[in-house]
Amino acid sequence: MCSNFVLSILLLLLTACSHKQNSLALMTDKNLSQQLVANHLAINVDSSGQLEKQDLAAFAKKIAKVRILALGEQTHGAGSVFALKIDLIKYLHQHHGFDLFILESGMYDVREIMQQANAGKSIKKLAPGNIFYMYANSKEVTPLFDYVNEQLNTDNPLTMVGFDSQHTGGLSLAGLVSDLTKAQEKIDNTWVNSPNWQVFCQHIQQILDGSNVRLPLVQETLFFSQLDTLASNFDRHGNGFWYRITKGLVAQAKRQWQLADNRSEQMGENIKWWAEQYPDKKIIVWAHTWHLTKEGNKQVNAGKVVSEAFGDAYYMVHFSGEQGQYLSYIDLKNKELTTLKQNSIEQLFKQETSSAINYIENKGLSLQGSDIEVFVNDYQQTLPASEWSTYWDGMFILKEITPAIYQQ
Repeated sequence: MCSNFVLSILLLLLTACSHKQNSLALMTDKNLSQQLVANHLAINVDSSGQLEKQDLAAFAKKIAKVRILALGEQTHGAGSVFALKIDLIKYLHQHHGFDLFILESGMYDVREIMQQANAGKSIKKLAPGNIFYMYANSKEVTPLFDYVNEQLNTDNPLTMVGFDSQHTGGLSLAGLVSDLTKAQEKIDNTWVNSPNWQVFCQHIQQILDGSNVRLPLVQETLFFSQLDTLASNFDRHGNGFWYRITKGLVAQAKRQWQLADNRSEQMGENIKWWAEQYPDKKIIVWAHTWHLTKEGNKQVNAGKVVSEAFGDAYYMVHFSGEQGQYLSYIDLKNKELTTLKQNSIEQLFKQETSSAINYIENKGLSLQGSDIEVFVNDYQQTLPASEWSTYWDGMFILKEITPAIYQQ
């Protein structure tokens, strides 16, 4: 009898605590919802279909002290997100001094493309097969390549570089080993002229060709030792570009052989290196959100490396949308956005705002303890507001996500 009474009291207390927690959560979400509506920045479109300059200026004011602006994307196939990012890049380049553009594509391939572009070649024509295929072939992205071409001979060119640590473009496959050999030859040609070097280069070419077949253990150990020696040579002689390429080859081999995956970490080291080469430039980085977030998703990613190096000078922006479709970069088929949850920021903005695009910054928001969610990956997986500041500084919410138009 006594035990039943005690059990009843405990159940009542637990129920009361549960109701209190639920009430607190609802109050927290309501408070945050009010803040989101009150503090968002509307990005309007004028009669000609262009984003209003005064709204872009208001966004630029928020990043006035930022040196490295990272523009993410939760999938590589949202055409309207691509278009917005290009509008931001052009505006910030023309009006706010962001004149180094770092793209998620091979470091070597983009360098070779830009060398040819400086000789009069079209980046748009060189991109397919050399720049990441969703960028090279999406109708919404190719105008950016034309813009970079057009700016080359002006007083304020937009310098474009790549930062991917894996080398998969046609230019890498055709020329990287040869150029690597020339770079080592300038340091010491003894190794280059030995049979040992020829075998070493064959193994590198196999990696570039995408082989996932591991070498016998003794050869594999020697291969990584040779890459470490090569990297040390470049580092000692001040050849940072080829040092970074060699470190990328190590990461690429380990990833393809399923030994380790530090591709994104090395991408971050590449961003750091580019920033060091252009110490007076303000920078825009374009890549998938999970490469750029300030904390990695179960690994050290590029954003964590850069955030730790540059602190508040690194500013990461996420993108999401209320409805529509995106093009899957896996099978090149259009996919519908998942139905919005009632407690999502996308649903809130759908109900409370009318602008085509809205921007919201984390700073000043009461995010802790809130369960309001946002799409974070492929417009399916979500992340609660309590975690937003862990990963990014702000986000654009688009009324309509449109699929990228893939041009084959």
